[in-house]
Amino acid sequence: MYIVILGAGHVGFMLARQLIAEGKSVAIIENDPFRSKEAVNSLDCLVVNDSGTNLAALKKAGIQKASAFVSVTGSDELNLISCGIVSNQFPEVSTIARVRNLGYSETSLISSSILGIDHIINPDLEAAKAIVLALKHGARSDIMLFENTKIQMRDLFLSRESSFIDKPLRVIREECRIEFLISVVIREDYYIIPEGDTVLKENDRIYILAEEDSFDTIFEKEKVLNQRIEKILIVGGGTVGAHLLDYIFNEESLIPGFLGALKRFLKRGKKNIHVIDKDYDRCKFLAERFPKALVKCQDIMDEGVLDDSETAGSDLIITTTGNHELNIITGSYAKTIGIPKAIALVIRNNYKHLAHNLNLDVTISRNSTVVNSIIKVLRKGNIKNVYDISEGKLEVIEFSLSEKSAVIGKRLKDIKLPEKTLVLFITREQDTIIPYGALKVEVNDHIALITERESIKKLENMIAG
Repeated sequence: MYIVILGAGHVGFMLARQLIAEGKSVAIIENDPFRSKEAVNSLDCLVVNDSGTNLAALKKAGIQKASAFVSVTGSDELNLISCGIVSNQFPEVSTIARVRNLGYSETSLISSSILGIDHIINPDLEAAKAIVLALKHGARSDIMLFENTKIQMRDLFLSRESSFIDKPLRVIREECRIEFLISVVIREDYYIIPEGDTVLKENDRIYILAEEDSFDTIFEKEKVLNQRIEKILIVGGGTVGAHLLDYIFNEESLIPGFLGALKRFLKRGKKNIHVIDKDYDRCKFLAERFPKALVKCQDIMDEGVLDDSETAGSDLIITTTGNHELNIITGSYAKTIGIPKAIALVIRNNYKHLAHNLNLDVTISRNSTVVNSIIKVLRKGNIKNVYDISEGKLEVIEFSLSEKSAVIGKRLKDIKLPEKTLVLFITREQDTIIPYGALKVEVNDHIALITERESIKKLENMIAG
């Protein structure tokens, strides 16, 4: 697979690095000479310092032999135009455009008859979806969902008071008396694929695989309360905040029924969704568009804003400003003054570790959600979900097996999986199967596994056949 990326900003750089680690061939086109130089010095790929709308530059990057063209510059217009040029000149190349302005994704301008763009990725909408997903499941932890099963994966930070500390996993399982699997342990800057005798330590972050009901038992034991959410404070009324409000108040226009669980928590007839933003014009726009919300024009950095009795009485704070440091600090401070739960939006994935250490319940990385969405499109095989762990060193992948797959009919113990790859579960029709060596995989099985990024290429070949 050969992929041409337009834009070497944070997303383009992160995407290229991930694809290169998987063994894919990558070329980057970047107009800025400083970013181009940084990419040349840091990435093992071809870098072309030129404009993405220049056909000669596209050919120099090898677009004629590419499987996909991904445009992730900071300009929606450039992303759309460059994808349009590639689609017109090289119709066999799949095109993916990052577009921030939601209006573009609703207009006929991106229909196949005009620009021929195959996929539109909206970073702010993807971030809002991730926040809503966390809300829907109680905002108690980061969450990974899978298709056709009640099984989820969630993370848990082990503080000094944790009952799991200094105990081997087999003892913890016996004490909890429920079915669950601790699939990964993040300790300092490395990860462990644990076994029954692995002993957990203070400050470990563990990733737990279990059914949703079982998490109630685990979180209760760890004193992570399932706080009833009746009043929500949103700090930041930008595009992510606006998309989030759209989900809360007008979800039928985006994803029908997506907020069914959250709706039960919201009291009808009361303005229990509060929004704070320092831009007057933005506040006026939000107040007119969402009359059921209470919108305040305030600077969250001003003294006393969060200490206001009405604000401090919130059950949950969601920080979605364009400043990720401010989002982390505001969410952390809100917890100290009594707001039970906090969700923070960050730009880069490496801020998630800092946020978790500051007691935030959920951290959403906008760049990570965009890259994962793009990776899901690019992967060979029937990839359903992709999640990264430990700053991208590990990935949780869910895929379905087609009849062409090389592993159909084989027993799990006979499949030569890459080292440090663990099959988490298999979903067959509506049944979830805990893997065992003699289990044979069948057509249309959904398999969820965790693996190192360097093993992705081998797995893709096995999946696709």
